[in-house]
Amino acid sequence: MSAVSFFFFVVAVLGLFFLGVPFLLQAPLRKRGVRVMASESRRTFPKDGKIDVQYVYVDADGELHTSWRFGQSMEPEALTEVVYDPNKPKRSEFSDLMPENVQRRRIVLLCLTAVAVVMLMLMAVGALL
Repeated sequence: MSAVSFFFFVVAVLGLFFLGVPFLLQAPLRKRGVRVMASESRRTFPKDGKIDVQYVYVDADGELHTSWRFGQSMEPEALTEVVYDPNKPKRSEFSDLMPENVQRRRIVLLCLTAVAVVMLMLMAVGALL
């Protein structure tokens, strides 16, 4: 039983890491982010055959900022939507990488946290017995 608990604990912690960290980092953008269109300014083709694209967007003050999208396997779009923080305009995220249903993401993270805590308690009880 301890091995099964450990497995589910590791899966829950990895899920929290890969889903929760980007979600927390995007919180300021969800609160006060400004959506703008970014246009392709440069394209590179690394040795792996994927496409790296640099996009340029203009903030409310008229300053140009860049954002990279790495490892595209398909032909990237010339225009894409970017969300930037007006307090720190260099902080941005592509809008298609941000979750659309924030409440559902919170529920998933809460469930993963509950699974991790329960599995940790089960492993502790198993170690005591």
